[in-house]
Formats: sequence, structure tokens, C-alpha cells
Amino acid sequence: MKAQTVSVIIPAYNQGDYLAEAIESVLAQTYSHFEILVIDDGSTDNTADVAKSFSDPRVRYIFRENGGLSAARNTGLKHASGELITFLDSDDLFLPEKLSTLKAEMENNPEVGLTAGQAIMIDDRSQRLDKMVDSPLPENPAQLLLGNPIHVGSVLVKRAWLDQVEPFDESFRACEDWDMWIRLAKAGCPMRWLPVPVSLYRVHAAQMTRGAERMRTAMLATLDKIFSYSDLPKEWRALKNTAYAAVYIRAAARAFHANELINGKADLDKAIQLDSSLLDNHADKLSTQLAGWADAPMVSNSLAYLERVYDNLPDSLAVLRKNRRNNLGQMAVQKAFESYQQGDLAAARFFIHRAFRYQPSWLKNRGALSIFARTYFARS
Repeated sequence: MKAQTVSVIIPAYNQGDYLAEAIESVLAQTYSHFEILVIDDGSTDNTADVAKSFSDPRVRYIFRENGGLSAARNTGLKHASGELITFLDSDDLFLPEKLSTLKAEMENNPEVGLTAGQAIMIDDRSQRLDKMVDSPLPENPAQLLLGNPIHVGSVLVKRAWLDQVEPFDESFRACEDWDMWIRLAKAGCPMRWLPVPVSLYRVHAAQMTRGAERMRTAMLATLDKIFSYSDLPKEWRALKNTAYAAVYIRAAARAFHANELINGKADLDKAIQLDSSLLDNHADKLSTQLAGWADAPMVSNSLAYLERVYDNLPDSLAVLRKNRRNNLGQMAVQKAFESYQQGDLAAARFFIHRAFRYQPSWLKNRGALSIFARTYFARS
């Protein structure tokens, strides 16, 4: 049986510093039947030189005038010859088994049109972070309306399914991958997720800050587009308010990180207006999400971030405001333990003091007292 070719589409715009590493991660794949299409989206740096420096005939360089990420990916699809398609942003990386792992899952389940795995986050220096994109695809495809659980570099999709839907929406400047997965699911594409890391996803320090308003606009535009379809199944349409509420919650997360406090407060209020169930059980679900935002790799000071959020909650979240001291104390203790385990005694001491200030009951906790004592005597 002839081996299937995988087309790896790498859009590149002024990412010459990272591009070589991205290409090398594909060349290092254990599955060797692939082609690499580097789509230079009008770069003004050394992107062309980097791409052309590879002598491997599987690497192809294609230049186009700048049109954005969606347009670059669509150009790649037009030139791709593979039966299977995957995407790699020029600052991200594949793990060596990525193609073989996802392709094997398709071979074992021929009906599956898209496979996806986990992504390990890395920083600007390619150092792995203790964070992953590891949310599974929902069993009910309609649940994709509530957010994009997968990283674009962790996906392998059959070309035959991509040909059944419209290409990437070139009017979008973000969320174009989420829009694509939703449309594939709506078209009936069977999807399978594996709890296996297959890629490395680079997160930049300014990532959440610089794109707060842009991401809010893109997420809302994605839902506006999907819910405008006259043939949207009834089950999908029933999730409309919940889906929009989820967007406003994610938008609030970015707004607070960008110190756009008025926007963050307003976004949380809109989420509550759309989905009052967020207030159930003392808003426990939302409280967990807040803690998750604070622990994101892009957030340099988790406790300060969470303090900022709790200090700017809308009136509709008064029930959550009542738990401010308890929740901030819990975050402070968590960070104290993490800092202590990492050997950062100064940080551990700072966080444990904050925990005691927010919630004096932590003084009765042996673990918390142990950290306090050890960091105090280490200072002495």
C-alpha cells in the first residue's frame, strides 16, 4: 500500500528567528512521507533566507503578499498535494512522533476525519513550561461552540473533509482555526482526541495583553457567523446564550491581564446576563475559571492578577466577592507551596504571609506553618 503524504503547512510572517526550529521539528518526524510548505505571508525579515537554506526537497517555499494567517493557510491548501493536512505556526514545534501518532489513530479508525493530541507549552527560549493544552474534544460536537479545546499544531485532518467545507475565513484575524473545527463538526466530520503530547506551543509574554480587544472581536465574530446559519441544528442553537457567555468570560480574562479593568468588569457582567447558571453554588464554577486564568503561563504574577480581578468584579457577582479573602488565600497558599518546591524561598515566604493575611485560618494548617517556619529560619 502506498504511504499517504502529509502536507505540513507553515504560515510565516516575520518569524525568521523561530522558523528554522519549526522546520527542523518536521524533518525530525518518525513518519517521513510528508511535504513542508512554508507560506511566506509578505515577510520583511529573513524568513525567505531561512526557508531557502534547507536543501531537503520536501521543503517548499512559497511567497505571497501579506493577507493574514487564514489567507496563508489557504494558499498552503491550494499548493498541498497530500491526502492528509496538518498546520504548524512558524514559532511552534512538532514532537517527533506527532505525524505517526495521529496518522496511526486514523488508520485504526478509518471513519475518523480529524485527530488531535495535546500540546506542551514552551516559552520564548523553547523551554518547556509546566502547562499543557490538554482539553479533550467534546463527545457532543455542538459543545465546540463553547470554546476551542485544541491547539492548531496538534491536529491532523483528511483533505477530503477540508474539501467539504469553505476554506479558512480570510476576514478573521484570530479564531480562524476554531471556526474551521466548528464547521467541520457541523458538516459531520468524526473527530478523535488522544491524551498524548504531539506538539509544542510557544506562548509569548505579551500574548494575552496585546490581543485582548482583537480576540474579543474575533470570538464574537465566530459565534455570529455560526449562529447565522439557517441550517444550524436545533441542539446547537439551544447553546447560543451559553456560548456567548463563555466568550465574554474568556474576553474578561484577557482584559484583566491587559489591565483593561472597565472592559473586564463589563465582560463578566455580560456573561452573567447571558448565563445566570454561572451564579449557581456560590459561583463555584466561575471561581475555578478565575483561578485558571491566574495560573496561565502568560500571567507573571498569579496572585496580583487574581487580586485585580476580585477588586473589579461587577455588582452581578456580589456572591463571588464575598469569597474574595478565602479564594485569594487559597491561591496564595498554592503559590507558596509551588515556590517552596522550586526552591524559591523568598517567594514562598511572600506568598505564605499573604495567605495568612487573607485567611488567618491557614495558621492552623501544618503544611502552611511548616513553609513559614522553614522560610523564616532560612532568612535568619
